[in-house]
Amino acid sequence: MATLSVAILGLNRVSASVGLALRRYMSKGGKYQFQITGYDYASDVTKKSQKMGAIDRSERRIFNTVKDADIVIMALSYEEVEDSYKAIKEDLRDGVVILDFSPLKTPSLMWGAESLSDEHHIVGATPIVNPRYLYVADNSVEQAQEDLFDDSAILLTPSASCIKEAVDLAYSFAQILGSKPRFLDPLEHDTSLTQTSQLPRVLGTLLFYNLMNQANWEDLQWFTNPAFGALTRPLFDTHPDALRDEFLANRETLGRMMDDFIGSLQEFRATLRSDDKDAIEAVTVAAAEQYEQWVNNRYRADWDAASKGSETNVKGTIMQGLLGGTISKKLFGDNDDEK
Repeated sequence: MATLSVAILGLNRVSASVGLALRRYMSKGGKYQFQITGYDYASDVTKKSQKMGAIDRSERRIFNTVKDADIVIMALSYEEVEDSYKAIKEDLRDGVVILDFSPLKTPSLMWGAESLSDEHHIVGATPIVNPRYLYVADNSVEQAQEDLFDDSAILLTPSASCIKEAVDLAYSFAQILGSKPRFLDPLEHDTSLTQTSQLPRVLGTLLFYNLMNQANWEDLQWFTNPAFGALTRPLFDTHPDALRDEFLANRETLGRMMDDFIGSLQEFRATLRSDDKDAIEAVTVAAAEQYEQWVNNRYRADWDAASKGSETNVKGTIMQGLLGGTISKKLFGDNDDEK
């Protein structure tokens, strides 16, 4: 039985879940065995990861962690990634495959290409989590789960020079974790994740920054519940330097997304000021309808079918099921005569 050595650089909810998923695979008689070594600057995190079985052993030095590894999981805090590629280049064996879990792929692939040799192969990887954990905002290692990648996808973004054998290994590895691999161009990946990941992080950061500078912040901070905590959670899980580097590295795309969102906010503000109840209602109902479709698609995990669109009868589903017939008639009319 073949044994592969896996090095995990940076331990958190996602990367520790990789270790647990590999452990599950081996317990079910998989044809490969994995020896997992972990590294994190926080010793308590490595101890927790080892205790829960996410890693077999830990190393205190990053270059010792990757020595002789067949697969390296790059999951370090974003501000550390560029320097870490430089730090490990001399200790990587020829043929190693690096799965880069960094939030932005274009910069990471460039850093790797600049630092590593042609015998080191990088594939960007972004796990989309199991819908069961969709509303868990906590990214700490304690939240790692062996099924975190089930019923979902891992987005693979190989570098332009990546050899087929490395891409095939990344594809198989994603399947072993329980996921469905899907390929994306790095630029396409970064643009999409800007909209669904970076923009919410900006909103949470700026919301907190705005409120902490309010004169009544001492009182206001007690009026905080899960909605506020979930939106601002990245300030707890992510190093401020990592947020800074994420925002700067993707500043042009992020700026365009912010412009678009600011336009929507301005339109909504004008609608509020005009006291247009029907228009406000139209926004909330339309959002609720699409939200239901999104959640259903996420739980079905059939993105090929979802991408073809849906012929959902809006009036007959969420309009009546969640909001009642009165609002449905107001927005869409009573089409009973068309039956």
